[in-house]
Amino acid sequence: MNKTRAEIKWSPFESLFHAQDITKEIATEKAKRTKPILSEEQKSENEKRLLTAYHTQEEVQISYFYKGFIYQKKTYIIYINSTQKAIYLADHTTLYFDQIIHLTLP
Repeated sequence: MNKTRAEIKWSPFESLFHAQDITKEIATEKAKRTKPILSEEQKSENEKRLLTAYHTQEEVQISYFYKGFIYQKKTYIIYINSTQKAIYLADHTTLYFDQIIHLTLP
């Protein structure tokens, strides 16, 4: 396979692009956290707020843990499935009770 001078000249720099991907991946792995442990009191308080927001159809701000990161979302609760311990939100996402860290009602 014949390569032009330009292809030979720039071929060592291709590894730099792959190195950038690897460094980004390492940085995201380092940024991951362990899941916070909630007390029973905090869990029951979250349940009360959850039910209040569901029955009053108020917007709720939810902090939840997913794959090593803590995310926040402002949305409405559409449905609560107590058998699967799942919450269906207005933006078509599903959260589970054990993912929820904190709930805030405005």
